[in-house]
Amino acid sequence: MKMKTKKKAMTVRLPLDLYRASARIAKHKQVSLSGLVQQSLEATLERERGKQLYEAFGRVAASPGESDINFAFEAQAEVVRDGED
Repeated sequence: MKMKTKKKAMTVRLPLDLYRASARIAKHKQVSLSGLVQQSLEATLERERGKQLYEAFGRVAASPGESDINFAFEAQAEVVRDGED
């Protein structure tokens, strides 16, 4: 069974040409204009998350002395050992 997600209504003002082009795309994809906007926002947020992760990993790679991960290996080994009991 699908859970209902709370939604928040909003008003967006678009230039007429953008509205018409978006309505054509929504019709072609067989989704509502609201659905198309939601899909577009979700895709934008996903790209932004990817950029943020890329930048974060870049900062870690730029300072290898400060990015020691050996403690994580030790912690994982401890979890595995505890799970074997």
